[in-house]
Amino acid sequence: MKTNLLFAVLAGTILALAGCSSDPKPYPKYDAAADFKDDAPANATVAGGFPSVFVDKDGKTIDLKSFRGKKSVVVVVLRGVPQSFGGAFCFHCLAQMSGLLAKKEEIARRGAEVVILFPGPAETVDQFLEQARSQTDGKPELPYPLVLDKDFAITDRLDIRGDLAKPSTYILDKKGDLVYAYVGANPTDRPSIKAVLYQLEKLQNAK
Repeated sequence: MKTNLLFAVLAGTILALAGCSSDPKPYPKYDAAADFKDDAPANATVAGGFPSVFVDKDGKTIDLKSFRGKKSVVVVVLRGVPQSFGGAFCFHCLAQMSGLLAKKEEIARRGAEVVILFPGPAETVDQFLEQARSQTDGKPELPYPLVLDKDFAITDRLDIRGDLAKPSTYILDKKGDLVYAYVGANPTDRPSIKAVLYQLEKLQNAK
């Protein structure tokens, strides 16, 4: 884990010095997800209820209420293109995305949908998705809705603003109630895909 984290810091420094914001390059594959937490109990709450209406990169409205009675929903908030990474994509976000892509069948078997939230300008979303797919041997399409938070209204409502957003994971049950919220204190502080699957399995087995 420490070796991976050191690699991440060094890679971020190199990318920042290279000024790669105008032409992000693919990152070398490494197991950044090994730094994520298998033991990740909820550590946050959301005052005033969780937002339900989002807009995707094509301008289509995604309403989480449409999943009620059908599926649980996992909302994963990425960091966007944080300044601390020199204008480059957060490779921990890429690792998290690749994990979600790789486990899409297991997520579906647990009766859940994933919604990805990308804060900040939308111009780099397609590049981000392409790099995320490259980490999983080029999965052709993103199987999950990807929604935007261009003006940070949702990020601010969730109180997770911080270069651009703190990496966060929220799970809503089939009734639409928020049953799990985890807000990371740093780029690597995220629940692992194993931890997410565990939370979904608990919901699936609840009577």
